[in-house]
Amino acid sequence: MSWWLVVGVLGAVLLTVGIGGRRWAQATLKLLRRHAGYVRHSIGVDGFELVYQESGRRDAPPLLLLHGFGGDSDNWVRLVPLLRRDFRILVPDLPGFGETGFLPGKSYSLEAQVARLKDFVEMLHLDRFHVVGNSMGGYLAAAFAATYPERIATLGLFNAAGVDMTTRSPFYDAALDGRNLLLVRSPADFHGVLELVYHKRPWMPGYLRRFMAAHRILVSDDQDAIFQEIFGERVWLDEHMAQIKAPTLILWGDDDRVLDISSVQLFKAGIPHAQVAILPACGHVPMLEKPAETARVYRAFLAGVADGSVPAAAAPGPATKAPATSSHDVPA
Repeated sequence: MSWWLVVGVLGAVLLTVGIGGRRWAQATLKLLRRHAGYVRHSIGVDGFELVYQESGRRDAPPLLLLHGFGGDSDNWVRLVPLLRRDFRILVPDLPGFGETGFLPGKSYSLEAQVARLKDFVEMLHLDRFHVVGNSMGGYLAAAFAATYPERIATLGLFNAAGVDMTTRSPFYDAALDGRNLLLVRSPADFHGVLELVYHKRPWMPGYLRRFMAAHRILVSDDQDAIFQEIFGERVWLDEHMAQIKAPTLILWGDDDRVLDISSVQLFKAGIPHAQVAILPACGHVPMLEKPAETARVYRAFLAGVADGSVPAAAAPGPATKAPATSSHDVPA
């Protein structure tokens, strides 16, 4: 029986005894976070009360997980239980999202978010750490790794933004028409987001779907402003990817309708020492859609780093072109 089906059955039982859908949705998310071992913290960064979750072992190497546009720390709840025995895992709600929230008048540009991330890791005394980002979070992770290469032990780019794509995705086509398919302004839009980001849209209990849609609708104007600022800028990584020195894993779902898989070729050209893994029958959020496979590929990558079979860049220098490849350097 699937996790969501168990949650749905329990929810139906509780609804019959008078516990409302909103309260059960909140309880469901709390249960997911408990399963991930999340412990909630907050810290002041640039005027934000930045909320982050911590899991794993305090004495283990730190691993920072960065969510994508419209997401929050809950985007990682299915992957964290598979990694937490080996890491001190830190999962922030990035400024503008989740419990950290949006502050009017603040900049949400890539440079501003990189600066906040630097403040965050320094406040936690993280001199060197592993970092993984999905989508917008991948863009931020790559930019941080290029700006502060000495701080990054390894870099994971999971369906990351930050480069163009040679084949236009459905999301890209809609964006050219002035429509952001990741914004939720109605319950139907939330259904559309699930269809867009998953290879196969997961069944989700109705009470939870309505709760999550209501939140996304409430913050849609703020998220639209953030999107326009971040992705209205020039593509920063084009000129800076060669500065990434950390061993890098580029992981992609083969059915990404947000950021087409052709983006992999450009990341691989800009980070020629990177390893590539493609997950079949997977969409834009591999850590949610295929957490076990994602964890297995990530662990294989880290094992390669440990035994020296996954190289880092020899030294920063001008960007070099590598042949486009569809080979899977890390088993997927």
